[in-house]
Amino acid sequence: MKPKTRLLILLLIVVTSISSFAQNNLSPKYDERVELLSVVFRLAKSQEYINNTVKLHADVTDKYFNKYSNHEVVKLAQKLKKKRGIGYDAVMSMAIHLEIKNNSVYFNPQLNKEGLDDRWGNYSEEFVLALRRFYLESKFNTFFKANQKMYDLAGERFELVSNEIKIEWFEKFFGYKPKGKYHIVVGLLHRGNYGPKYVTKSGEENMYSILSAYKVDSTGHPVFEKYQKGTLVHEFCHSFCNPLGKKYFPDMESKASDLFASVSTIMRRQAYGSAQTMINEILVRASTIKYFEDNGASKDVVAKLLTAEKAKGFLWIDELYKALDRYSSNRSKYPTLNDFMPEIVKIQNKLSVDELLSEFKSNCPKIIHTSLKQGTNNVSTSLKEIIVEYDKPMASYGISDKANSLKWIWDGKTKKEPFCVFVLN
Repeated sequence: MKPKTRLLILLLIVVTSISSFAQNNLSPKYDERVELLSVVFRLAKSQEYINNTVKLHADVTDKYFNKYSNHEVVKLAQKLKKKRGIGYDAVMSMAIHLEIKNNSVYFNPQLNKEGLDDRWGNYSEEFVLALRRFYLESKFNTFFKANQKMYDLAGERFELVSNEIKIEWFEKFFGYKPKGKYHIVVGLLHRGNYGPKYVTKSGEENMYSILSAYKVDSTGHPVFEKYQKGTLVHEFCHSFCNPLGKKYFPDMESKASDLFASVSTIMRRQAYGSAQTMINEILVRASTIKYFEDNGASKDVVAKLLTAEKAKGFLWIDELYKALDRYSSNRSKYPTLNDFMPEIVKIQNKLSVDELLSEFKSNCPKIIHTSLKQGTNNVSTSLKEIIVEYDKPMASYGISDKANSLKWIWDGKTKKEPFCVFVLN
């Protein structure tokens, strides 16, 4: 091999390595578009966009924007929430399709509107026009710049989570390399986490994992913990799984609708209002668990994760996970998950809803004793705890109700007995 040829090859390897590193070096950002949409839907009283965990920022936001609570874009957001169900991920879908330029807001001309969440229907242009007026009238960019230190801190602290993600897994597992980039966005005003993506007119895909803050330090500033990498992986999986769920849903719809009907109450509590959404979610959740198994999680951990998902109403996740194992072991036959989806369709369509429900109910812990009998009246206000005993050990997860009046303090680690203690605040 000639010296010049050898040098050229070496340079190509170096450039490729640098490019790959830049692609995989996920740097969390704070996005003005995400903040803008979060403010609007916070003013519209959408509960999923009212996060007061970082009270320092929530108070500053309310003080600045409350006088705009009757703005036309806020009223339109309320109307669309009621009429079209626009909330949750539909809001973030709009956010990433926007462009903020020259102190104004536009629909990004490089993107196809077809990529926008279907719930926007024919209202997208009307909404963007109203949003543009809100942006200008409220001097939103002035507010955004004034809070840059808080945004930068949130992004820096989230690196504790993002630095642990192995982005190459997504391309290896799903079987294709997207042309675009991965983006991590940290938000302080929304609740929940979202994984939208957009495709440019030239075919470039950009995938987002938009995460929220749930904890602060002693000074009231946001902090993040390593366990949140599961959420980060989950949201990126949406960019790969949702198109597959949409593509194959017509073949799965009949059985999926039966499955959804059997668990619709618990699904709707999680803001999953359709069989199509449930299919997307179970694909994402099984894939997320596969990520952890492929990156060193023990069989015991995998089993606990599967049990946790089944408790959330994803009744056939065990069967789906076994199918993904078969997919992983036969990549020469199934180069991509898209190639394997017809097998997943067959598995779902052969399921018995009655059998799944019966098995699920038989495995659920049952209450056998409580320290406070059901129907008891005139309970003393001095009561400090209620003990509930079950017929089998509970899963090791902490919970609290919406009003935060009860807290389950059993951590599943120090106690093996099948009971928990509710402490009244």
